Amino acid sequence: MNHKYLTFVCAAILSSSVSARAQQYNASEPVMNEIEAIRQELEILQRQMYREQNDGISNPRSAADIAVKIGEFDEKLRQISGQVDETNYKIKQLENKIDLINKDVDVRIKMIEGKPVDGTTPPASLSLNQEKFKAPVAVGAPKSVTGDSIAKGDDLAPVKTKSVQQIYDEGIAAVKISDFEVAEQRFNDILKKAPDDKLAGNAQYWLGEVFYGQKNYQKAAVAFAKVIEKYKDGSKGPDSLLKLGMSMQNLKKNTEACQAFNSMKTEFPKADKAILDRAASEAKKLGCK
Repeated sequence: MNHKYLTFVCAAILSSSVSARAQQYNASEPVMNEIEAIRQELEILQRQMYREQNDGISNPRSAADIAVKIGEFDEKLRQISGQVDETNYKIKQLENKIDLINKDVDVRIKMIEGKPVDGTTPPASLSLNQEKFKAPVAVGAPKSVTGDSIAKGDDLAPVKTKSVQQIYDEGIAAVKISDFEVAEQRFNDILKKAPDDKLAGNAQYWLGEVFYGQKNYQKAAVAFAKVIEKYKDGSKGPDSLLKLGMSMQNLKKNTEACQAFNSMKTEFPKADKAILDRAASEAKKLGCK
């Protein structure tokens, strides 16, 4: 580990320890406030008893009440004293932990810098016998990178890449959880890297669905139109024409929407009955002729 990074980590550890210690001290403030309030009430009671004695007032009931009150205060003081002792004990434990952290950090820094460590047992994670700055060993690197120092393994292992099917599946999974950003990236990857793949038409269609789901009907219309233009013979042709009409409808372009709905029977006469019926229904809603 670089010395600069180790120093940064150590500073972060000490900062968190000091912060915890400050919280312990802050936790005792309410206790001290309660002690101060009890002290003030005791002073009031003492002044009251002093006045009654000087004025010659003899009220057994009043004296008894004051005695009870003082007894209650005495019990509270004992409880608070116990809380203060417990807080001081926790603070002492925290101070001991901070001292141990400081010593451990000092030992580690000295060992990394190669300085002698006097009378201190090194941490288990570091060894004084380990080599400083040991050079990394290149395994399987070509000679063009390492020179003649490596006799074997001239060829690197081939880099494994995801198949079109894997990328497509990731895009579909993203659509199902409405992660449209990831879905758009996956479908665009297919269209850029494998525009002629058997799944390219489906990727283009689902790209339109991504935009449609985001209510970006302009981009959706363009995406669906591309399916009809480039992948008309694929399985998503009829769906794309239907969604093209619905996108134009949402853009208030009813003329274009009617054209899409009305052309469904001629463009895709063998489409599923559900899609044909939906296109006819949407055309009827718009009053298409």
